[in-house]
Amino acid sequence: MDRKNFLLGMGCIVAAFAVFFLTKPAPAPVAASPASAPAPAPLPVLTAKPATVLPASAQSAKPVDRADAKFFVLESDHLRLTLTSRGGAIARIELKKEFADVAKKDVVVFNAGNDEAALALAVKNPLSGKLESVLSEFVVLPGASTDKLTLAGALADGTRIERVFSLGTVKAADAVEPYALGFSTKIIPPPGKPAASVWVSTGCWQPTEGDSANQFLSVLAYDGEDLTRVGLDVFTDSSGFFGLGAHKAQADHAVASVAKPLLWVASGNQFFASIVRPADAAARGARTEVMVLPVALEHGKRGLQAFASWESVPAADLSRTLTGEFFVGPKEYARVAALPDGQVAVLQFSKLLGFISFGAICKLLLAILGGVHWLLEWSGAWSWGWAIVLLTCLIKVVTWPLTSIQMKAAKKMQKFAKPMQDIREKHKDNPEKMQKELMKLYTENKINPFAGCLPILIQMPIFFGLYTAFQTTVELRLHSFLWIADLSAPDTVFQVGGFPVNVLPILMGLTMWQSMRMTPQPSADSSQKTIFLMMTLLFPVICYPMPAALTLYMTVQNLLTILQTWLTKDEPEVEVIAPVTKKAKG
Repeated sequence: MDRKNFLLGMGCIVAAFAVFFLTKPAPAPVAASPASAPAPAPLPVLTAKPATVLPASAQSAKPVDRADAKFFVLESDHLRLTLTSRGGAIARIELKKEFADVAKKDVVVFNAGNDEAALALAVKNPLSGKLESVLSEFVVLPGASTDKLTLAGALADGTRIERVFSLGTVKAADAVEPYALGFSTKIIPPPGKPAASVWVSTGCWQPTEGDSANQFLSVLAYDGEDLTRVGLDVFTDSSGFFGLGAHKAQADHAVASVAKPLLWVASGNQFFASIVRPADAAARGARTEVMVLPVALEHGKRGLQAFASWESVPAADLSRTLTGEFFVGPKEYARVAALPDGQVAVLQFSKLLGFISFGAICKLLLAILGGVHWLLEWSGAWSWGWAIVLLTCLIKVVTWPLTSIQMKAAKKMQKFAKPMQDIREKHKDNPEKMQKELMKLYTENKINPFAGCLPILIQMPIFFGLYTAFQTTVELRLHSFLWIADLSAPDTVFQVGGFPVNVLPILMGLTMWQSMRMTPQPSADSSQKTIFLMMTLLFPVICYPMPAALTLYMTVQNLLTILQTWLTKDEPEVEVIAPVTKKAKG
């Protein structure tokens, strides 16, 4: 492999890394809220017990003010649901076992700051074509308990609505899923009229600090084959890239599945998701419509929610019933992988250059990491950190032979650097002759010029897979290791003038420099050494703001490579056999 090809190859690798890590979408500016969207108001003091059951005659289609809404609570070991009489939906959900930050005082609250309730109902205005939320009074029907509640309300045309919410009824992999609830919405029209199509909301998540570019804040829709993603960029003005892809911000964004219904629709952020899934084919009907809307939150932030409508088949009395499941919880791989209908897709594994998927290797690595952690749970609070270290060791054991091949090839190419350079100088005016002589040198000395490149190409998907997986690995969230407070965030130990000082990326750069310094270079060319030096400087800069889990993996990997290089440094020298030039006859 001559210098030109080598430089070209290294340039391509550097460019690929730059595109992969540095071309993320910029944080979306916050657009002004439309006049029709009122600013979110704080919830009143929540009642600890369900309100007194109201008689059915009190039901009315008149909208209820937020201040006049009543609240009812359903609770389990993992979730605390606060339902509202204003529309008969879920005002918010507290995830009782998921802390909001490293202080571990407050818990994660789903749908906080959203004026629209989760699983809220909406109907389409036949004149304007716009969705209008159902905000009428809903009352509790007899038979309510701490884990099941039935609410009843009405529409302006006399349509009656009965909604059932129940905890502990959703199963995944033959076990009860604690972060899911069952729901049922029955639309009973007036006599002789068909039931109106109603839409249900996915609710909204707050953006996370680690996802400043809003890469994972999105609405997802899945039909069993294709996954449709809608992000905040749709609702933000963009000038595009030199005019390409320029667009105006949309007020709402429609997604339709006509040929076949959607299996589920979800709203999520970096670590959590809310997934609305009809329970069976009868509830899904023949088609699905989805309307994605931005949500104005506090401090200029924005979220996303979706309203989805499944056209289920009417019953004999012309009523329609949507029975389904509502998952609201962390995007833990083992948990969402056990959910039916491919809900594991909410993990949103990013793609290299926008189209090269690492989903399969991400799932494999996360499954192995989960298994390793299961073996190390006894180690206590640092178990996830030790799991990453042990996973790194396992990967090194698997790739040890590949690294050995790479090192041997580098040593061999280093010994042949002088003969190859002599051939290039001798035949610099005859490229064809130069290539023939180089191939003769390779053949007589059993040199494979690509032997040093293949192991790197095999190991790169592992790095990219871990990089992709660790961005959304909620299992690592708020878990500490050594001085690291949160493995899912950078390991900032202090700040200097507002600039965070992260230790692991610095250690990673130093160990990478030492590893490359110990590794034999295939050429004495100073330009190649410069490129390797640039790589040792580029990687820490790229990885500086990334999760500590990734830089921990890279640092331990570099230390193991240094150990391997030291153990194999005394291998026998390679004898150079110069190519024999045949004498011309006569």
